[in-house]
Amino acid sequence: MLLRLLKLLTVLSCGLVFTEAMADTQGKPLSDVYLGSALAKQPDETRGKKLFQQYCVQCHQVGAIGLAAQNIPALAGQHYEYLVKQMVDFLDQERVNTIMHQQLVRGGLNNATSIADIAGYVANLPFNPSPQYGSGKQLEQGKVIYEGFCASCHGAGAEGNNDWWVPNLRGQHYGYLLEQMGRMATAQRANVSDDLHRMFTTYTEAEFQSVADYLTRWRPE
Repeated sequence: MLLRLLKLLTVLSCGLVFTEAMADTQGKPLSDVYLGSALAKQPDETRGKKLFQQYCVQCHQVGAIGLAAQNIPALAGQHYEYLVKQMVDFLDQERVNTIMHQQLVRGGLNNATSIADIAGYVANLPFNPSPQYGSGKQLEQGKVIYEGFCASCHGAGAEGNNDWWVPNLRGQHYGYLLEQMGRMATAQRANVSDDLHRMFTTYTEAEFQSVADYLTRWRPE
Protein backbone atom coordinates (compact mmCIF):
# COMPACT_ATOMS: atom_id res chain seq x y z
CA MET A 1 0.00 0.00 0.00
CA LEU A 2 2.84 2.37 0.88
CA LEU A 3 4.48 1.64 -2.48
CA ARG A 4 1.29 2.56 -4.34
CA LEU A 5 0.94 5.79 -2.38
CA LEU A 6 4.53 6.76 -3.13
CA LYS A 7 4.02 6.06 -6.81
CA LEU A 8 0.79 8.08 -6.87
CA LEU A 9 2.57 11.05 -5.30
CA THR A 10 5.34 10.70 -7.90
CA VAL A 11 2.82 10.76 -10.74
CA LEU A 12 1.07 13.83 -9.38
CA SER A 13 4.31 15.69 -8.79
CA CYS A 14 5.52 14.98 -12.32
CA GLY A 15 2.46 16.66 -13.78
CA LEU A 16 1.52 13.94 -16.24
CA VAL A 17 -1.51 15.68 -17.70
CA PHE A 18 -3.52 16.14 -20.82
CA THR A 19 -3.15 19.83 -21.61
CA GLU A 20 -6.15 21.86 -22.68
CA ALA A 21 -4.23 22.79 -25.83
CA MET A 22 -4.58 19.23 -27.12
CA ALA A 23 -7.54 18.64 -29.38
CA ASP A 24 -9.14 15.78 -31.24
CA THR A 25 -9.61 15.71 -35.00
CA GLN A 26 -12.80 17.77 -34.66
CA GLY A 27 -11.05 20.57 -32.79
CA LYS A 28 -12.60 19.83 -29.41
CA PRO A 29 -10.21 20.23 -26.47
CA LEU A 30 -9.40 17.19 -24.37
CA SER A 31 -10.16 17.15 -20.68
CA ASP A 32 -7.36 18.11 -18.34
CA VAL A 33 -6.90 14.66 -16.81
CA TYR A 34 -4.15 13.60 -14.42
CA LEU A 35 -2.88 10.04 -14.51
CA GLY A 36 -2.92 10.23 -10.73
CA SER A 37 -6.62 11.16 -10.78
CA ALA A 38 -7.48 8.04 -12.75
CA LEU A 39 -5.40 5.84 -10.47
CA ALA A 40 -7.09 7.33 -7.43
CA LYS A 41 -10.60 6.46 -8.66
CA GLN A 42 -12.55 3.50 -7.32
CA PRO A 43 -13.53 1.64 -10.50
CA ASP A 44 -17.15 0.77 -11.17
CA GLU A 45 -16.84 -2.52 -13.05
CA THR A 46 -20.52 -2.63 -13.98
CA ARG A 47 -20.23 0.70 -15.75
CA GLY A 48 -16.86 -0.36 -17.14
CA LYS A 49 -18.46 -3.43 -18.73
CA LYS A 50 -21.09 -1.27 -20.45
CA LEU A 51 -18.47 1.13 -21.76
CA PHE A 52 -16.28 -1.71 -22.97
CA GLN A 53 -19.18 -3.35 -24.78
CA GLN A 54 -20.15 -0.06 -26.39
CA TYR A 55 -16.75 1.28 -27.42
CA CYS A 56 -14.10 -1.44 -27.20
CA VAL A 57 -15.54 -4.86 -28.00
CA GLN A 58 -15.52 -4.44 -31.78
CA CYS A 59 -11.72 -4.49 -31.81
CA HIS A 60 -10.75 -6.19 -28.56
CA GLN A 61 -13.53 -8.79 -28.82
CA VAL A 62 -15.86 -10.33 -26.24
CA GLY A 63 -13.95 -11.12 -23.07
CA ALA A 64 -11.15 -8.72 -24.19
CA ILE A 65 -9.22 -11.62 -25.73
CA GLY A 66 -7.98 -9.50 -28.63
CA LEU A 67 -7.85 -10.25 -32.35
CA ALA A 68 -4.66 -11.97 -33.43
CA ALA A 69 -5.23 -11.50 -37.16
CA GLN A 70 -5.02 -7.72 -36.73
CA ASN A 71 -2.43 -7.66 -33.91
CA ILE A 72 -5.03 -6.33 -31.49
CA PRO A 73 -3.89 -7.30 -28.00
CA ALA A 74 -5.63 -9.43 -25.45
CA LEU A 75 -6.39 -7.20 -22.45
CA ALA A 76 -8.17 -9.66 -20.18
CA GLY A 77 -6.46 -10.08 -16.83
CA GLN A 78 -3.93 -7.35 -17.48
CA HIS A 79 -2.81 -5.31 -14.46
CA TYR A 80 -5.25 -2.53 -13.58
CA GLU A 81 -2.66 0.22 -13.19
CA TYR A 82 -0.92 -0.75 -16.42
CA LEU A 83 -4.23 -0.54 -18.31
CA VAL A 84 -4.95 2.89 -16.82
CA LYS A 85 -1.54 4.19 -17.81
CA GLN A 86 -1.82 2.91 -21.38
CA MET A 87 -5.19 4.60 -21.89
CA VAL A 88 -3.78 7.83 -20.50
CA ASP A 89 -0.77 7.52 -22.80
CA PHE A 90 -3.00 6.92 -25.84
CA LEU A 91 -5.02 10.02 -24.99
CA ASP A 92 -1.90 12.06 -24.36
CA GLN A 93 -0.37 10.60 -27.55
CA GLU A 94 2.65 9.56 -25.54
CA ARG A 95 1.83 6.19 -27.05
CA VAL A 96 0.86 6.82 -30.66
CA ASN A 97 -2.17 5.00 -32.02
CA THR A 98 -4.61 7.19 -33.94
CA ILE A 99 -7.51 4.74 -33.72
CA MET A 100 -7.18 4.34 -29.95
CA HIS A 101 -6.78 8.07 -29.44
CA GLN A 102 -9.82 8.97 -31.50
CA GLN A 103 -11.98 6.21 -30.02
CA LEU A 104 -11.26 7.34 -26.48
CA VAL A 105 -11.97 10.97 -27.33
CA ARG A 106 -15.04 10.50 -29.52
CA GLY A 107 -16.50 7.97 -27.12
CA GLY A 108 -16.29 10.51 -24.31
CA LEU A 109 -13.87 8.27 -22.45
CA ASN A 110 -11.29 11.02 -21.96
CA ASN A 111 -11.93 11.34 -18.24
CA ALA A 112 -10.52 9.70 -15.14
CA THR A 113 -13.76 7.95 -14.17
CA SER A 114 -14.30 6.20 -17.51
CA ILE A 115 -10.66 5.16 -17.73
CA ALA A 116 -10.77 3.65 -14.24
CA ASP A 117 -14.09 1.89 -14.86
CA ILE A 118 -12.99 0.22 -18.11
CA ALA A 119 -9.62 -0.79 -16.67
CA GLY A 120 -11.32 -2.20 -13.57
CA TYR A 121 -13.64 -4.34 -15.65
CA VAL A 122 -10.98 -5.63 -18.04
CA ALA A 123 -8.40 -6.35 -15.33
CA ASN A 124 -10.76 -8.82 -13.65
CA LEU A 125 -11.65 -10.80 -16.75
CA PRO A 126 -10.14 -14.30 -17.11
CA PHE A 127 -6.97 -14.49 -19.18
CA ASN A 128 -7.13 -15.27 -22.87
CA PRO A 129 -6.98 -19.10 -22.90
CA SER A 130 -5.96 -19.49 -26.54
CA PRO A 131 -3.34 -16.97 -27.67
CA GLN A 132 -1.84 -17.06 -31.13
CA TYR A 133 1.41 -19.06 -31.21
CA GLY A 134 4.57 -18.86 -33.26
CA SER A 135 6.31 -21.76 -35.00
CA GLY A 136 7.50 -23.44 -31.81
CA LYS A 137 10.94 -24.01 -33.31
CA GLN A 138 12.97 -21.66 -31.12
CA LEU A 139 11.39 -22.02 -27.70
CA GLU A 140 14.61 -22.94 -25.90
CA GLN A 141 16.34 -19.84 -27.23
CA GLY A 142 13.35 -17.74 -26.19
CA LYS A 143 13.48 -19.21 -22.70
CA VAL A 144 17.18 -18.38 -22.32
CA ILE A 145 16.71 -14.78 -23.49
CA TYR A 146 13.62 -14.22 -21.37
CA GLU A 147 15.15 -15.62 -18.19
CA GLY A 148 18.40 -13.74 -18.75
CA PHE A 149 17.08 -10.31 -19.72
CA CYS A 150 13.31 -10.03 -19.15
CA ALA A 151 12.38 -11.94 -16.01
CA SER A 152 13.99 -9.41 -13.67
CA CYS A 153 11.17 -6.96 -14.51
CA HIS A 154 8.36 -9.12 -15.91
CA GLY A 155 8.78 -11.89 -13.33
CA ALA A 156 9.76 -15.53 -13.54
CA GLY A 157 6.25 -16.39 -14.72
CA ALA A 158 5.81 -13.36 -17.01
CA GLU A 159 3.30 -12.03 -14.49
CA GLY A 160 4.52 -8.42 -14.62
CA ASN A 161 4.40 -5.91 -11.79
CA ASN A 162 1.28 -3.85 -11.14
CA ASP A 163 3.09 -1.43 -8.84
CA TRP A 164 5.49 -0.27 -11.55
CA TRP A 165 3.35 -0.56 -14.69
CA VAL A 166 5.17 -3.65 -15.94
CA PRO A 167 2.64 -5.64 -17.99
CA ASN A 168 1.67 -9.24 -17.55
CA LEU A 169 2.68 -11.02 -20.76
CA ARG A 170 0.74 -14.27 -20.32
CA GLY A 171 -2.17 -14.98 -22.63
CA GLN A 172 -0.95 -12.46 -25.20
CA HIS A 173 -0.87 -13.05 -28.95
CA TYR A 174 2.41 -13.89 -30.69
CA GLY A 175 1.99 -11.31 -33.45
CA TYR A 176 1.21 -8.50 -31.05
CA LEU A 177 4.21 -9.30 -28.84
CA LEU A 178 6.45 -9.42 -31.90
CA GLU A 179 5.09 -6.13 -33.23
CA GLN A 180 5.57 -4.31 -29.94
CA MET A 181 9.15 -5.54 -29.50
CA GLY A 182 9.88 -4.25 -32.97
CA ARG A 183 8.33 -0.87 -32.13
CA MET A 184 10.40 -0.60 -28.98
CA ALA A 185 13.56 -1.45 -30.88
CA THR A 186 12.88 1.27 -33.46
CA ALA A 187 11.83 3.90 -30.90
CA GLN A 188 8.18 3.85 -32.01
CA ARG A 189 6.99 3.32 -28.44
CA ALA A 190 7.72 6.63 -26.77
CA ASN A 191 6.22 5.53 -23.45
CA VAL A 192 9.02 3.07 -22.65
CA SER A 193 12.39 3.88 -21.14
CA ASP A 194 15.53 4.64 -23.11
CA ASP A 195 17.20 1.68 -21.41
CA LEU A 196 14.53 -0.66 -22.72
CA HIS A 197 14.86 0.79 -26.21
CA ARG A 198 18.62 0.31 -26.17
CA MET A 199 18.26 -3.27 -24.95
CA PHE A 200 15.87 -4.15 -27.78
CA THR A 201 18.21 -2.75 -30.42
CA THR A 202 20.68 -5.53 -29.56
CA TYR A 203 18.35 -8.35 -30.66
CA THR A 204 17.70 -9.85 -34.07
CA GLU A 205 14.27 -10.52 -35.54
CA ALA A 206 14.80 -14.26 -34.99
CA GLU A 207 15.50 -13.62 -31.30
CA PHE A 208 12.33 -11.51 -31.02
CA GLN A 209 10.39 -14.36 -32.57
CA SER A 210 11.81 -16.88 -30.11
CA VAL A 211 10.94 -14.77 -27.06
CA ALA A 212 7.44 -13.93 -28.32
CA ASP A 213 6.73 -17.58 -29.07
CA TYR A 214 8.09 -18.68 -25.70
CA LEU A 215 5.81 -16.23 -23.90
CA THR A 216 2.67 -17.43 -25.68
CA ARG A 217 3.24 -20.91 -24.27
CA TRP A 218 2.70 -19.79 -20.68
CA ARG A 219 -0.60 -21.03 -19.33
CA PRO A 220 -2.24 -18.29 -17.28
CA GLU A 221 -3.29 -19.29 -13.79
